[in-house]
Amino acid sequence: MVTTPREPREGYTAVGRVLRPHALRGELRVLAFSPSGRNLQRGRPIYLAGVRHIIQRSRPDREAWILQIDGIEDRLLVEALRGELLEIPDTEVLRDDDESYFVHELLGLRVETVEGRDLGKLTDVIQTGANDVYVVEGPGGEVLVPVISEVIESIDIQSGLIRITPLTGMLDESQ
Repeated sequence: MVTTPREPREGYTAVGRVLRPHALRGELRVLAFSPSGRNLQRGRPIYLAGVRHIIQRSRPDREAWILQIDGIEDRLLVEALRGELLEIPDTEVLRDDDESYFVHELLGLRVETVEGRDLGKLTDVIQTGANDVYVVEGPGGEVLVPVISEVIESIDIQSGLIRITPLTGMLDESQ
């Protein structure tokens, strides 16, 4: 399940979260909110606890990224930043592709079937490893929507709508 300790500041997009220190010289182990880590590469500016930094070094490590950023050279400083979001101004975010979204962009979107049946609002995203699952709360209760091409027809951030084609048995047909 994806959770963040707070929402990104207005006009900024959260691109990762500090998990913990790595080694002794101020490196950060970071959970990237995009698998490619495009926004966490060497030379990119990021904001951490509201302060602008430049990424000096970046490398993937298992399910996380290891970053060295300017101005942080001590393990104790990183420890104090545990759980903080790494943010980038909205206008500077590099997307993986035209169909990738950050979790905070999806939360609150209305979800309906292609036939127009209102399923409610997207309240959470569960990351399973194989594919994400959208948690939708609505008039019929909770619906779990697998994020696969057979189900997701369209996502329109501007109109606030996700349209799906439910799999057989996915919805309570008694409603």
